[in-house]
Amino acid sequence: MMVAALTLALLSQMPGQVSAGALPGESPRTFTLELKLGPYTPMIDSAKFPSLGPNDQRPYARVFGGTPMLMGEIGLEYMIFQKFGTISAGVGLAYAEKFGKAVDAETGARADQSTGLRILTIRPGLSYRFDLLAMKYKIPLVPYVKGQFVTMPWWVVNGGALEYSDGLPGQGVSFGIAGTVGLSFMLDILDQRLARDFDSSMGVNHTYLFGEFNLQEMFTSGTSPLVLSSRHWLFGLAFDF
Repeated sequence: MMVAALTLALLSQMPGQVSAGALPGESPRTFTLELKLGPYTPMIDSAKFPSLGPNDQRPYARVFGGTPMLMGEIGLEYMIFQKFGTISAGVGLAYAEKFGKAVDAETGARADQSTGLRILTIRPGLSYRFDLLAMKYKIPLVPYVKGQFVTMPWWVVNGGALEYSDGLPGQGVSFGIAGTVGLSFMLDILDQRLARDFDSSMGVNHTYLFGEFNLQEMFTSGTSPLVLSSRHWLFGLAFDF
């Protein structure tokens, strides 16, 4: 018995051994992966359409009822600075679509054929996360801001095919800028041992639940007349690894 007890005591002091109550150190952080979902309503009806009559203005409200699209987004950021917070460079890729009944331009009656608007959003930019208190003192709230350039290819479909008007395709690409303000809640605080296991097995350092407000200003042109600017919220999960 004494030999067994002495052996266990020696093993517990060997380099590389961790006692049952200790948590191993986390692995280095390099990337942040974000998965987001939320309502998106483009400000299409804020513009005037000279080619449409007075009764045909507000085409988004007439065709889609003015209800928001459901936007899903995935973002990946690379951490380039990790002192006094984290600065990252990355890109987000989002998609949204909305379908409704087509409206006859002459009579205003709804047709049986469906029409839809599809939008792809590409947003490269920089972000700053004030996670200093979370990393040092385990305060789980992490505010952040982002600045991004935005490219939005869009296209209108009618019955599944690309819509044409006066021989011109209903598609274009809009460009603009976006600013984001958000707040993350670090889920590690709920179960730190599970968080460390997630790190050692999957390489995920921290997991966050977050909400963010996006202010997006898009520019119109002759080839892209739709106003796709928006003020919208997105919610999701983020992972540091």
